[in-house]
Amino acid sequence: MTVTVPGPASGLGLYYPYFHVRDERWLKMSALYWPAIVRIVPEDYAVRDSRTVRVLADQAGFIENVDPAVAVDAIAPRFLELLTGHEDALRSGLRVQQRDMAAFDHSASGTSAAAPHRPRLAALHESQVRPDLTRALVEAGLAVRGRLTLSQEVDARWLVLRERFVSLYMSCLAEEFGSANHLELTTDQPHAFALANGWSADLLAGYLLRTPAHAATKAAAAQAGPSLAERIGILALGLVVPADIDRVSAEQIVRLRRRHGREFLAFRQAVGQAAAELASLADIPDGRTLDAYLRNEVNDRFAIPLDELRQCLAGMNLGAATAAVNVKTQLPSSVTLAGGAWLAGQPLVAGAVAAGFGLLAIGHTSRQARGTALAAAGPAAYLLHTGNALSQRRLLSRTLDRMTGIAGPAARG
Repeated sequence: MTVTVPGPASGLGLYYPYFHVRDERWLKMSALYWPAIVRIVPEDYAVRDSRTVRVLADQAGFIENVDPAVAVDAIAPRFLELLTGHEDALRSGLRVQQRDMAAFDHSASGTSAAAPHRPRLAALHESQVRPDLTRALVEAGLAVRGRLTLSQEVDARWLVLRERFVSLYMSCLAEEFGSANHLELTTDQPHAFALANGWSADLLAGYLLRTPAHAATKAAAAQAGPSLAERIGILALGLVVPADIDRVSAEQIVRLRRRHGREFLAFRQAVGQAAAELASLADIPDGRTLDAYLRNEVNDRFAIPLDELRQCLAGMNLGAATAAVNVKTQLPSSVTLAGGAWLAGQPLVAGAVAAGFGLLAIGHTSRQARGTALAAAGPAAYLLHTGNALSQRRLLSRTLDRMTGIAGPAARG
């Protein structure tokens, strides 16, 4: 499958290195930033998704599975060359034997939790590796075929290798697939990193064997991480997303995405523009320094407009409330309600109904003004809606507590 991307504002993320998202807090934040996320999953693999993942995938179309077959074929020659030139050294440092399988933790993570003297292992599904490369890895003693309880499939086929090799291989696979399909790599795993297609077999061996070439590998890998645009987007969302995002349901996020698609697009476009204008900052090697620059930009581009929007809307609400208090409209004695109830001679009723009509008019005008302000606010409107939508449960809780306090002990008893 080839995923086409119409432009930077609509760019899609490629999740790696696993089939399953491990961090649901990360996933929820991603669903507020990315239009959609693609993940590499073989066609015959039965995923075991959490409820959050299923809701975001089924109700919002946020997660799409694609088969990696083309990328698997593309990276195989690179690893075959790696084995040809460094097989003995790799076998000496990364050998996996059948007895090591007993130490493998058959958990959903797929990495071993064995004692320190045991090798840390991980697994690749055989559909992720070209058959000739699979044979070469097994014959070199770098992989062991195994049947693991990582899937609902009863005939799951796995290759167990050193964790270091799996991490490298999956990063290469993701980079190849992402580059071919114009996808931006994104992950919830700090040990994952992006690799460039230009890396030679010697550099890959340097990473695996920690040779002098490893220094260059490590330096390049250290630059991997969220793109500049993703950093800016997440920092901006941090202005409004509650700290207890664990309590935010997937359904809340789905409703937000459905209701405010236009504002979401404006937000993405603003983030893309900011990233383009700040492209030179991507060369800053120190992460904290880079974040300091980006926080200043986020403050100027998002936080201040958001605060101004809130003040504007608060001023509109105050104006409507003040006008409602001052409504003194009288209805002519000839006015009747539906059903023929005459108001003539009943000034209290007439005044109340007149005030009601006045409030309706004011409410309509207020909604129009709010709509105009929100439409003009662009990305700030999306942040405002996000904050309101995700804090809705906490606001309701506080309101109920306040109402209980007003009602007093008699009402509670």
